[in-house]
Amino acid sequence: MHRRVLPQRRQGYTHEAIVGGQKIFLGTGEYADGTLGEIFINVNKKEALLSSMLNCFCVAVSLGLQYGVPLEKFVDQFTFTKFDPAGPVQNHSRIKLATSLMDFVFRDLALHYLGRDDLGHVKPEE
Repeated sequence: MHRRVLPQRRQGYTHEAIVGGQKIFLGTGEYADGTLGEIFINVNKKEALLSSMLNCFCVAVSLGLQYGVPLEKFVDQFTFTKFDPAGPVQNHSRIKLATSLMDFVFRDLALHYLGRDDLGHVKPEE
C-alpha cells in the first residue's frame, strides 16, 4: 500500500463543543484538494488516560485515511457507539445529542466531509 503524505502546511478546522458535559476539541488536517487526511481530538487535560487513548486512536484513524481507508468506513463503524461521556451536545449548530465522543466526532466529520445530512439533528442552513 502507498501512503498519501499530507503537505507540510495544510488547511483544516478546529471545532470546540461539549458532549455530555465533557469539553472536546476536534481538529482536522486536509490535503490540498480538501479531503480529510488526519484528525485530532483533545479533551480536558485532567483526563490523562482518556487524552492518551484518544491521541492513539487519532493516529490510527489518520494513518488509515492516509493509506486509503475511506472516511465512510470509519463513519459507519463509529457513529452510534454508546459509552460515556454521552448526552446533549453544546456549541454545535447541527448535532444536538451524541451517544459517545466517537459518535460526535464521526457525525461531525460525516457532515463536513461527506455531506451526510442524515447524521445531523438540525437541517443545514439554506
